[in-house]
Amino acid sequence: MLYVENALKWNSLVEDKLNLFQDIVWIDNYKNIFDKKFPLGKREKIIIFAKLRWNCLTKAPEDYWHEKNSYFFKNTLNCIFDCRYCYLKWAFKNDFPVYFFNYSDMKKEIEEKIKLEQNINKLMPNFDWKLWFYSSDYSDNLAMNWISNFVEEFVPFFDNFENIWMEIRTKSINIKPILDLWFIPQNTEIAFSLNPEVLINKYEKWVANLKDRIKTVNFLLEKGYKVWLRFLPLLPVKNYKQIYDDFLEYVKKEIDFSKLYSVFASGLLYTEADYLKLLEKDPYFDVLYYLNKYWDGFVREKDEVRLRFYNKFKNIRTDTMICLDEIWN
Repeated sequence: MLYVENALKWNSLVEDKLNLFQDIVWIDNYKNIFDKKFPLGKREKIIIFAKLRWNCLTKAPEDYWHEKNSYFFKNTLNCIFDCRYCYLKWAFKNDFPVYFFNYSDMKKEIEEKIKLEQNINKLMPNFDWKLWFYSSDYSDNLAMNWISNFVEEFVPFFDNFENIWMEIRTKSINIKPILDLWFIPQNTEIAFSLNPEVLINKYEKWVANLKDRIKTVNFLLEKGYKVWLRFLPLLPVKNYKQIYDDFLEYVKKEIDFSKLYSVFASGLLYTEADYLKLLEKDPYFDVLYYLNKYWDGFVREKDEVRLRFYNKFKNIRTDTMICLDEIWN
């Protein structure tokens, strides 16, 4: 079942998507569906097309990734994948995917933010300035591109700017939209999240397997695309030392790390409130019982576990970035 907001009736991209669905219901506000609780096992499959009525950008923490000035970029809600550790599992009342299609409004907001940051940067002329926009924190934009047309709309858009970068993070191998563009993007990087295959099989439903992700990484590198690797979240499972040692040896053998634009690593990280919500929703999720609460309010793996993880990744590539973890940064 597809629910579409009346505000999108004259949206040309939405009109092109409607023939993909048989059952369509027009509504005034997506929240009338999205904010309802539906009994599990007693509901139809639902997709929602809507207009985003608030900001698409949210400021990222200063030590999130590359730059102090960076933003999360929201164009969808919920993901077609089902990763057991993901914060989306408790973020909303249901798991219906929502696609926001007022792209012109989003582009206008991004342009205004770029101008604002550029004006601030003029006060610091010697500062090596870049501005990052992180997409796919609310969904997997490559996996969902068949509906959203995100790649076609935003990759060319970001290539119009100087020192402006966008990340598309993915567990998918759907790179056709990228390859179908008429150019190799200079301002967009494809970030592949990797974990050991045994953990992918256990905790990440419906994603591409490790071998296929690595094959896709190598294909893009060979063609000259900018590629990151994201090793996250690192999971403190039983026998994690052997699992991750074997995993890293395999990945090092299969991928030339010198060709990667950047490498990130991050342990599992929750706020205390989010941790308690997930624990209530999934009390048999074994990984939750290997975590501790820390002074800064976050719930993480123990210090010795994180240090071992990070040392391993720094040994592979010294400029590996560590996310939101003062034990290393």
